Amino acid sequence: MSQVLTRKFLAKGLAVAVATLMLGTVAHAETQEQKEIKQLRQEIEALKTLVLQQQQVQQTQAVQIEQVKATPQQSAAAPKALSTKSDTEVKLYGFVRGDANYIIEGSSGDFSDVAKTNGQTNDKFVATAKTTRIGLDFKTNVEGAEIGGKLESDFAGTNDSFRVRQAYLTYENWLIGQTQSTFLSNHAPFMIDFSTNVGGGTTRLPMVRYGFDLTPATQLFLAAEKPNSNAADIKSSVPTLTAKLAHNFDDKKGNASARALVEVYKDENINKRKAGWGLAAGTTYQVLDPLKATLDVSYTKGVNGILYGTNANDAFVDDENDRNIEQNEIWAVQTGLTYSILPNLKTSIGYGALFADKDSDYADLNDVANKEVQQAWLNLVYSPVKPLEFGVEYVNGERKDFNNDKFKDNRIGLMSKYSF
Repeated sequence: MSQVLTRKFLAKGLAVAVATLMLGTVAHAETQEQKEIKQLRQEIEALKTLVLQQQQVQQTQAVQIEQVKATPQQSAAAPKALSTKSDTEVKLYGFVRGDANYIIEGSSGDFSDVAKTNGQTNDKFVATAKTTRIGLDFKTNVEGAEIGGKLESDFAGTNDSFRVRQAYLTYENWLIGQTQSTFLSNHAPFMIDFSTNVGGGTTRLPMVRYGFDLTPATQLFLAAEKPNSNAADIKSSVPTLTAKLAHNFDDKKGNASARALVEVYKDENINKRKAGWGLAAGTTYQVLDPLKATLDVSYTKGVNGILYGTNANDAFVDDENDRNIEQNEIWAVQTGLTYSILPNLKTSIGYGALFADKDSDYADLNDVANKEVQQAWLNLVYSPVKPLEFGVEYVNGERKDFNNDKFKDNRIGLMSKYSF
């Protein structure tokens, strides 16, 4: 009996021991597996962090590479093209230009001179490079003030001599020096001929000018300019006063201007004074993307030589009538269209005219002066590459004096130009 109980006890004990051993082994195995899983997760997270860091490095390097590409490469050994002692910013510009004209009938010069033609030249070929131009623009900032200037020259002086076209300095809103008269417009139709067109002008005079903004789109310019009167016995002792109101359209397709001029001169022999004056208005507008239109109208009385096509002396001393100063009255117009056929091919058609009062005392005393001057032109300009331009133009002009004598100026012009 005791042996049977002993055997049963041993069997139960053995079973308990085996069960305990098995549970311990399983628990140990589970603990080891959890450790391995945890370690694997940590390694995965570390790998993710490393990949993210690598991506950030690559993105930073890509940005730096693009910045380097966008930065102009400069050679450390290359000297500056232009430099000044005051570190002024200098811009060189200009063009090399050649012109050839076949004169069908008209004036004998290198370019059209319809206001002076007497039809003396026929079937003649002329050529020149005197319109070649070179200029410098200056700009700097001194103690918060903007200072600038321009010096521009060409070879179209007397006997094709080198001359100064423009030379002035600017200080804030002031301009002092020589440039185009404030009375003249920028509404001239495009023309290849260097002499510019009837009804417009490029007269450049020494002046002092002040300009300021009335609104962000409207500016007013007031100037005192050198008098342009050179008639016999007539002298100007005060500057010519000019004003221009310029407005840019809100759609940025064009601009308009209104201008005025007053000059005073006297006859030195009898000390008589008289005032000449003028009014003008015009506009330039981009009618369509490829089409630009211009129109400008001027009226002057006794104003000497500002507009091209007027007589050199539009004030005249009458020696037989108490030496009165007689004045010429003129209406002038210039208008035209420029059409871009292609981005590098454009054409322009233009018309300019001047009409003087034929019933004035001035007309009675100056029967050979211009009563009417008219001019029309058509051109075509091709640019194979940006700096180069080649053009051809036909100009048909005529003037009539107060005797009703007519003189023509018809020609065909060719132009080549390299701008820099």
